[in-house]
Amino acid sequence: MKKLFAFLLAAACTITTAAQNNNTLATTDTIRIIQLQEVAINSVQKTAQQQLVNFFKSNNASTLEDIMSRLTELSLIRRGAYGMEPSIRYFNGGQINVQLDGMNIHGACTDKMDPATIYIEPVNLENLQVQTANTGFMNGSSIGGTVNMKMAEPNYLYNDKLTGVFSSGYQTAAKALFESLRLNYSSGKWAVAASGTYRNNKNYRSGGGAIIPFSQYEKVNYSLSVKFMQNQYNYFKADVLADDGWNIGYTALPMDVGYAAARIASFSWHKENFAKRLYKWQTKIYANRVKHFMDDSKRPLVPMHMDMPGESKTMGAFTEGEMRLNKKQKLLFRVDGSSTFLKASMTMYQTGQSAMYMLTWPDNRKDQYGISASWLWQPDSLLQLQLTGRTDVISSKLVTAEAKDHVAIFDNAFTGRTDVLKNISAQLSKKMGRKIKLTTAIGYAERLPAASELFGFYLFNASDGYDYIGNPQLKSEQSLQADLSVLYNWKRSRVQVNAYYSKVTNFIAGTINTTFSTMTIGANGVKTYINLPSGSVAGAELSGFFKPSAAIDIVTTVRYTSAKDNNKQPLPYVAPFKNINSVRYQPKRFSVQVETETALDQNKISKQYGEDKTAGYFLLHGRLGYGATIFKNNIELQAGVENIFDKKYHDHLDWGNVARPGRNFYVQLQFTFNN
Repeated sequence: MKKLFAFLLAAACTITTAAQNNNTLATTDTIRIIQLQEVAINSVQKTAQQQLVNFFKSNNASTLEDIMSRLTELSLIRRGAYGMEPSIRYFNGGQINVQLDGMNIHGACTDKMDPATIYIEPVNLENLQVQTANTGFMNGSSIGGTVNMKMAEPNYLYNDKLTGVFSSGYQTAAKALFESLRLNYSSGKWAVAASGTYRNNKNYRSGGGAIIPFSQYEKVNYSLSVKFMQNQYNYFKADVLADDGWNIGYTALPMDVGYAAARIASFSWHKENFAKRLYKWQTKIYANRVKHFMDDSKRPLVPMHMDMPGESKTMGAFTEGEMRLNKKQKLLFRVDGSSTFLKASMTMYQTGQSAMYMLTWPDNRKDQYGISASWLWQPDSLLQLQLTGRTDVISSKLVTAEAKDHVAIFDNAFTGRTDVLKNISAQLSKKMGRKIKLTTAIGYAERLPAASELFGFYLFNASDGYDYIGNPQLKSEQSLQADLSVLYNWKRSRVQVNAYYSKVTNFIAGTINTTFSTMTIGANGVKTYINLPSGSVAGAELSGFFKPSAAIDIVTTVRYTSAKDNNKQPLPYVAPFKNINSVRYQPKRFSVQVETETALDQNKISKQYGEDKTAGYFLLHGRLGYGATIFKNNIELQAGVENIFDKKYHDHLDWGNVARPGRNFYVQLQFTFNN
């Protein structure tokens, strides 16, 4: 790591020597940003940034997962009521990046029970950035894109005053309690923000009244951010975030989670001066640790009790910035590096016998060093060209003799590997008059196999019922991708349609290996990871905002994805056609909102991965809100009912066909104070 920090420091010093005055170039518009504190959607044009306010949220107590599920680019793979795994246009797991403020964070669970998103609460965040394939590798090599959760910063709006927001809510389906508080204080050059969130969900009730066992969870989340404004152009910021969850049920899996805990810390230096050529720049160092403990002690009729702890540790640093080359050209850059250590194990306790121990993630380390840049050329107000590229050098190795012994059972020749990953894309945008904008992009990207795919040792997959064994000799996946976007604006409304296609070679998948015996009692067999010749992903999305009057907002989203392997057979975990429509009437302080959610049948299934057909569903939700001012402070009361018809249903990405919550009444209070 010493070499890493020296490398980044040298790069930062070289970059900061550039300084000339110039005019501002228009910023790139390829990222969808969801402002979580105000719950607003920023679309691809600045003129539409505030148009989708409050639409992609359920209520003030929404989890980050609730918010993500409303986006056209994202789907969620659900193994329980907590810890859902994000998927960008089908791609998931090691095919995408999930980052916090540009920092790499790796879950500590071999069964993907803890994606990085579960350790973050909306109160922690300023916005959520979703970048799809052709621009999603700027922060790290990826064939599917990046979800980057941007941390909220302390503000200086009310000097020498304590300000904050308190929220409290209750939901009936899971008898769920929610409490959240965010405080901010500034004085002179200093500003401090602190937050805390508590959630307690019982086993929820599905449509028709059935109680879903092992769907409970409890957690606390707390954060502290300190900011020092050196002058009008520079500031320093330190952030600490902690999240602790316990008694977390996973209905679709054979085990629950005793605890899941994350500790995340960073220190950054920010510089912003729009009169300079290098007008925006930050350098950050960070470290995080995640601990996760799977437990089946509360499950009935367990044939063999097992403990499965896991741990991840990541250290890293990056420097990034935006530079104006001239009136028509702009350069975005990033230099980064990180080191991630992973370890997970299993201890099996059989009556009358000694405990049996094995590593499920043999101790391994991944060291990554990367550099990326994006060049923008805007010759006039109608045309923009963007070229983006990234290179990563990644070394993967086993770090203990015990780990090497585990992997040697299947691959005695493996001593480590070093991969050089390459990513490049070109994007062209053209305005056709005042109302229409066309954007097309084409790119090539690569991604390294994930730790489970390389080193996993008898990892049980509850979806298809097979034990999985890793393959250290896997090739990196390579993807050719293209997409097309049409944006139509008129008055206060807009419609955007996106179409995309990706062809992935060396597609990583599990295949049955009859030479190995199962480890898990009742497993269907053993699969090992191999590279298929190819796989393909195609789809389309539509989002629209319509404002027929000052008091009425209408939002609609549509998404559809298709994914096949090299034999034209459906790949697993493909979300069906889905549509969400929302109408809000808000004349003044009072608001009423009606929302529909529709999914069609999913009949294109992968039987070899344990899938079955999923019926479509139609849901109706209703929401009410009222805001008032009391002693110059704002108070907002929200109430509503979700799944009004108490429909019993599940989504195709829900493992085990576990029914989702039925009719759910909620009430929430939010109090904002600045006195």
